Amino acid sequence: MQNIVNKTEREHILVCLSPSPSNERIVRMAGNMAQAFCGSFTALYVQTPGYASMNAEDTVRLQAHMYLAKQLGAEIVTTHGEDVPTQIAEYARLSDVTKIVIGRSGIQRRHFWSEPALTERLITLAPEVDIHIIPDAEVYKSYRGKRLSTIRPILPTARELLLTLGILAAATIIGWLFLKLDLASANIIMVYLLGVLLTSSFTNGYTCGILCAFLSVVLFNFFLTEPRLSLGAYGSKYPITFAVMFAAALLTGTLATKLKAHALLSARDTYRTKLLFDMNRKLQKAEAPEEVYQMTAMQIQKLLQRDILVYPVQGDALSTGILYPTDGSCPHPAPADDQEQDVIHWVWQNRKRAGATTETFPKAKRLYLAIRTGQQAYGVVGIPMEKKTQPDAFTSSILFSILGECALTLESLRNAREKEETAVLAKNEQLRANLLRSISHDL
Repeated sequence: MQNIVNKTEREHILVCLSPSPSNERIVRMAGNMAQAFCGSFTALYVQTPGYASMNAEDTVRLQAHMYLAKQLGAEIVTTHGEDVPTQIAEYARLSDVTKIVIGRSGIQRRHFWSEPALTERLITLAPEVDIHIIPDAEVYKSYRGKRLSTIRPILPTARELLLTLGILAAATIIGWLFLKLDLASANIIMVYLLGVLLTSSFTNGYTCGILCAFLSVVLFNFFLTEPRLSLGAYGSKYPITFAVMFAAALLTGTLATKLKAHALLSARDTYRTKLLFDMNRKLQKAEAPEEVYQMTAMQIQKLLQRDILVYPVQGDALSTGILYPTDGSCPHPAPADDQEQDVIHWVWQNRKRAGATTETFPKAKRLYLAIRTGQQAYGVVGIPMEKKTQPDAFTSSILFSILGECALTLESLRNAREKEETAVLAKNEQLRANLLRSISHDL
């Protein structure tokens, strides 16, 4: 029996998050599995470079799935990369995950050169992990068709186009100077490759990089090969040179764009780690719940740059709300005529989010989140929602982590206070017993 208990305690359930409508059912099934096995529960979202082009509907749905996983007791983890199966398998290996719950679209490989499905690659990359695949073919097909119909190409701005043309013009002038100096054509090609690299580094997306790679071949052929000012070429080797030049330029631009995207994601991860580290360090010095609420509000304010409203819990009821302005002025009590008291008390009693951008009290001015651990709520935080838009996945993960740290600190302070009260009560009982014993002895 002891062996069975130890085995279940080692279970680590990992569910993969996505904006797909069927992901809600997958998260709930993973939560039920974690509860049945009495194991730890983690929800993983792999943020790809295409996240920036996600539409508003998918963003809201992804936030709802993250919050649902949080409500079910999951730890929200966000990783970055283009190869989603590799990211999932690597995280599962490093975190000792025993079971992975993921959805399956039902789309099969149509050609031998097509890439294998995500689930097939995941099974290959993580053979030692139990993978539970939840079919969601019909929902995924309708969602995929709707999603493809809403995709819009990312067009470059006028500034990016002018920058691309300027770099190409500079590369052509330098190439013409090299030609006058009787330098080899390879040097001119390297100048154009450098231009593609600069274009990809200073513009967003792949559009300008691909355009620069194509135009560099055209300009090289038109201005710098015989015959001049013509797209024809006398040498039989030039078609191969043009093809290799275009392939090299395209690869260089793509790698530069990916490197820039990964550098941005790395910087965001560093910022998140620093913010949470500072939060944890400050909370360790807190000696009273009031200090914890103030530190939490200031960190959220630093993250969102908005006024933060905090309703602490005193005893078994919510106390008066405290407003922390973004202008740096002193915190002050919330207005007494606040019309959103029903939303605030609903969040506190149900330990769920409500208000703006949610389906519960959607007409509220703020988004209200509970400061909670398990079934115990320690307060409510109100965040004004500008233009009814939710924070993105990165910001939401930091926000949930801050609220979780706050709740854990408040729980630790409460346990310490109860332990101290118990010690004082035991000491009083001991004094009372000694007094009664002394009186009895005197009598």
